Amino acid sequence: MRSFITITFLIIVATLRAQNATSNILYLHNGSIIYGKATMAADKVQMRMNDGSVLIFLPGDIDSVREEPERKAILRDFHTRYYRHDRGYRNITELQLSYGTRPADYYYYAGGTDDIGLSIHTVNGYQLWPYLFVGAGVGVDRLTSYRQTFIPVYGRISSEFLKKRVTPYVYADGGYAWMVADNVSSTDGYSSYHREGGAYVTAGGGVRIYTRGRASVMISAGYRRMYSHVRYSYQYDGSTIYDTRRTYQRMVLAVGVSF
Repeated sequence: MRSFITITFLIIVATLRAQNATSNILYLHNGSIIYGKATMAADKVQMRMNDGSVLIFLPGDIDSVREEPERKAILRDFHTRYYRHDRGYRNITELQLSYGTRPADYYYYAGGTDDIGLSIHTVNGYQLWPYLFVGAGVGVDRLTSYRQTFIPVYGRISSEFLKKRVTPYVYADGGYAWMVADNVSSTDGYSSYHREGGAYVTAGGGVRIYTRGRASVMISAGYRRMYSHVRYSYQYDGSTIYDTRRTYQRMVLAVGVSF
């Protein structure tokens, strides 16, 4: 418990220091504006640039020196090298590969226990500020071994942490997935057959790779949990209704682009 409190305290201190860290803006008499970290002496001002280089200026060259939050300086430097929307509409389109094992009660499945799935998803939403995105997504999830297809509709929230070319992020999806097909190719022989989906949840993290163009590349891994519900009865035994509920757990790898 003491170690947990210590670690939590250090994280809070580091966060506060990061928020309070400042950078400098140097205004010259010739109209130039220099961004970096200023060190002032009696006869000169040293300006350390974001790339590590150091420029030296004489007092007579300088009109004024101002401070700004370092976070703002990092974002501005990022914008000069890579395309990025800090606010506004965003689209994310992904191809996904999922892997899991069959539910324990899936006794109709004659193959092995492994199941591979292929999916395509698109998310449309709004970048509220540089570190927070919210949106709504829809997709097609095909479990190839089970020959089942789900249509998930969900909300997404994601957050980025750093402002570099390769930026880590985390995300969470929550919604409902309709089951539109399964391994029953024909309902002949059934007196009734009804299939439906259930809750749909995915959470994970990855990296977003920025470019100089509008598109950025997204690579992620996550955990997915979804459900299905099938009710049916046979013509020869219409009085018996079979009610089967299943839980599907999947590891998901995704590659996509964001605009």
